[in-house]
Amino acid sequence: MHRFFCLLLACLLGACEQRQPVSSTPARLPANVADSVVSAPVPAVPVTQPDTTDASRTVVGYREGHDTTFYIGRQQYRLLLRAETDSTQPLVTTTEGIVGPAFADDTSTFAQTKRVRGYAGRQIITLLDPNGRQVFRRVLHKPDFYSVANRDIITVSEPARPVFVGYQAATQTLGFTLDIGIPYSDVWQRCLILLGFDGRVKQLATSYWSNWDAPDCAPRLLPDGEVLTCQELLLPNKQRVSLLKPPAQLLAAFMLTDTTLCTVYRYGQYRNQPAAAAGMSDEEELSADFQGPEWVADKRRQSSPNAFVINARGQVRHSFQYHGYREQIGFWVPRRYLWQTHTYYLLDEERGLTALDKHNAKSIATISFKEMQPFQPPRLPGEVRFQMKTEGHDFTFYVDPTQPRRLRYQRRPHRDD
Repeated sequence: MHRFFCLLLACLLGACEQRQPVSSTPARLPANVADSVVSAPVPAVPVTQPDTTDASRTVVGYREGHDTTFYIGRQQYRLLLRAETDSTQPLVTTTEGIVGPAFADDTSTFAQTKRVRGYAGRQIITLLDPNGRQVFRRVLHKPDFYSVANRDIITVSEPARPVFVGYQAATQTLGFTLDIGIPYSDVWQRCLILLGFDGRVKQLATSYWSNWDAPDCAPRLLPDGEVLTCQELLLPNKQRVSLLKPPAQLLAAFMLTDTTLCTVYRYGQYRNQPAAAAGMSDEEELSADFQGPEWVADKRRQSSPNAFVINARGQVRHSFQYHGYREQIGFWVPRRYLWQTHTYYLLDEERGLTALDKHNAKSIATISFKEMQPFQPPRLPGEVRFQMKTEGHDFTFYVDPTQPRRLRYQRRPHRDD
């Protein structure tokens, strides 16, 4: 996986899509940047709320790059989220073959030294209580993330504001994601920050190493104390359950309920190609130092289950086959949840739908297009309509809530609205 995103970083000097930092302040950092905590009563644990997970929501959390408010019970707290750069404090490191000569410390010697340069930076997270008093102020610096992201990317990155994921009452933990990327490119990594209610860092974890190879997953803090990082499950007893299963690639990990999730894999591994076969120029090879890897599927496991319903402790509840995942910048599973039938529908645009009953992890059915009726007007009484889209087609489905596996459908060529 690490080698895969090197393939896309070769376009660094002519980046595909400009990704601007959320917040950057090119000024010297003040000397008094110590973390601070003001004693405050720990909020009472609120009554457990009913399960509201909807796996068809692919964005979980709060607005990116904004201060935000959230509730613990009926008490409203406020988070101030900042990111700053200090252009007077250069940082230099050796590229790991990811960052290219656009960020060379000395362009005349880069081919020999591989040294790249960036600048010091920090994230500042401040929590205010319902009366506006400071509960804590936590400062995180670039070196704090060396264990969860690539050092060369961290060095040249322009600090982004953390994004609030949520509050976990069971462990009194606040969760944040942080994107760390190469400036003016569409290449970045993501990590997860877990802070106690006193502001101390409980854990930093990797969410994914490359957005180009990222699974369909959003980090979650679960009600019973587990944390989904998108690479593993962190348990309240400090144990960790890895979701990575080499030689297989994790393509998706999304919550079905507050206590169960669905994981999807493809079996095989990346293999390096000769540079000529990968179509690389000398300049691109120099800037990214790679030989374009290709995915090689393990044909021996073509008939093996590659999708699993597991609980929040990593135990498998059920397994099935699913091959409808899509690959663009990262992977994604087209899906929709219907509360009327308490059923998730996963789309495979070539084969049909996979239906998962939210209330019964073992109730899984594949519904092929051949089993569905093409839609003919009019809609039937009580029939529920829902839509899903892929790059190639727009699908509309019609389902009788009393028979969630009996559907009618329409398929049209996809149009960008």
